[in-house]
Amino acid sequence: MHRPRLLTGLLLLTLTAGCLSLKAEPARDFQYALQIDSLAEISFAEGDMRGCISLWLEAAEIADRYAATEQDSLTYSGFLQSLGVCYRRISMMDSTLYYYNRAWDIIYDKTSPAAVSEKTRLLTSMAILLTFMGRDEESMQYADRAMQMAEHDSDMEMVMYAATNAGGIYARNRQFDKGTEALRTAMAKAGESGLPDKQLSALTMIVTLHKLSGQRDSVDYYMARAEKFAEQLPPESVAVLGFRETQAQILRDMGRYAESNAIFRKLLSAAGENSSVREDTGWLNIARNYADMGQWSNAADSYEKAYFAVDSIYNADITAQVSEWSAKYGAAEKELEISRLEQESLRNRAALQLWIIIAVVLIAVLAGVVLTVVFRRRHQKKVEELRLAQKYIDGLEKERARVARDLHDGVCNDLLGIGMQLSAMGPDSPERDEVLSMLEGLRSEVRTISHDMMPPQFNLSDIEEVMEMYTERFRSQTSAGIEFNASLEGSRTWQQVPERIAYEVYRIFQEQMGNIIRHSGATRIEAALKLSDTVLSLIISNDGRAFDPAPSREGIGLTVMSERAKAIGAVISGSASGEMQVFRLDVPLPSSGQ
Repeated sequence: MHRPRLLTGLLLLTLTAGCLSLKAEPARDFQYALQIDSLAEISFAEGDMRGCISLWLEAAEIADRYAATEQDSLTYSGFLQSLGVCYRRISMMDSTLYYYNRAWDIIYDKTSPAAVSEKTRLLTSMAILLTFMGRDEESMQYADRAMQMAEHDSDMEMVMYAATNAGGIYARNRQFDKGTEALRTAMAKAGESGLPDKQLSALTMIVTLHKLSGQRDSVDYYMARAEKFAEQLPPESVAVLGFRETQAQILRDMGRYAESNAIFRKLLSAAGENSSVREDTGWLNIARNYADMGQWSNAADSYEKAYFAVDSIYNADITAQVSEWSAKYGAAEKELEISRLEQESLRNRAALQLWIIIAVVLIAVLAGVVLTVVFRRRHQKKVEELRLAQKYIDGLEKERARVARDLHDGVCNDLLGIGMQLSAMGPDSPERDEVLSMLEGLRSEVRTISHDMMPPQFNLSDIEEVMEMYTERFRSQTSAGIEFNASLEGSRTWQQVPERIAYEVYRIFQEQMGNIIRHSGATRIEAALKLSDTVLSLIISNDGRAFDPAPSREGIGLTVMSERAKAIGAVISGSASGEMQVFRLDVPLPSSGQ
């Protein structure tokens, strides 16, 4: 049981020797203050409040002179907070508030992880002080803020400190769910620490929670666990004294009044040195224990001491100082929030400006891309128009060559024959009528060729009317039976067929009809023109001999049809259906908006 104290004593002697060796020389840096802080921590763990106050006062004085960095300043604020805790434990509330104020002045505007830890610690200490003074509502507010701060704290010890005390404060105010959650966090951190004093503090708060919530079995269980840790620590240590106060309360609830009083008296005997129990509360519990035992005289004396203690704890000066500290903390919080909002506003404004710049750049890039695409399309359109124009001219030239060959092979040869016959016969020759008949046939053929060479007038008629008129004229030139049908299969009208497409389809129709008459020996020809919303189709069927619609070197007409079809993106195909040979032309139409 006393082995930890022996080890602590050896460590204390070692650190003391180190401090004395440093003290022999001028204290020139912060290391000396840190050595003293270690000694003070040992004295605090042993319950020697006067001793640790003396040491932390010396450490704070050195830190005040030699703090060179923000981390040094935060360590200095830690010394001041420790002094505040020590003065609270010897019931010197004015000194407690003085050192809490000095610590707050150092850390209130700091945001580093170390500063967050110091803020967590100070808010928790203020919550404990307010609970000690019976100001439970304010104590809850500080406990809430401490827990919020602990969420961003990476220091395990500070998180455990905040959670342990917040859990006890929540339990005291009968907020058991919040208390349970906080104490679970504290117990988990205490288990990770492996330090018996931290684990005892967490267990003590858990006992308090179960006591207030009426869970007697849980109280007994956790009391037994806490007692094992208490046996490992010095009787005067802070954690053990806190546990004994809770134990005294539980003994009173169990009706073991004398045992409860013995613990309360022992705790109060340390008042002014290291008190875990509030003096007025301690004497009030003792008075009630005496009353329950029927010892009225002792009860009256204890009540009188309790009232005297109330006057010392709740004097007007201390109450005013606590209210002033709360107002100062509230003002600092508002000031920090305003500063945070201003910084957030500046960040948002900078981000907005950045997005505006990015948007302008993107718009400029997009505009450049759009203009490039537009200019490129215009250029491609002009190139395509020139290509089509050249192709059209080439087609005309080919057409002229075909007409020239037709006239040479047909009309010219016929005229030569007629001339030779006329020169060989006399004026009364019986063959004269035959020659005149040949001349009439030649005249009719030349008229047909001339008429076919004339371009159709699509500005006056649509494709259906022009092809109907051509069919009527073609019937008079052949003995084959010819049928022509035109049909609409969508919402388009014949007038909506683009003139360029109508012209090329008409010329292909002329060429194919001529091919059939000249080469197939057909006796029946059926032509159909169909218009849908997307396609213009020409289907010509005949009962003559089959021939390949694909262009060849010998078939000039077929080559011309193929070129015309390519010019309008059309597809030519051929097939057989029974005795009929079928020629098909399909022309995709542009959308109505183009």
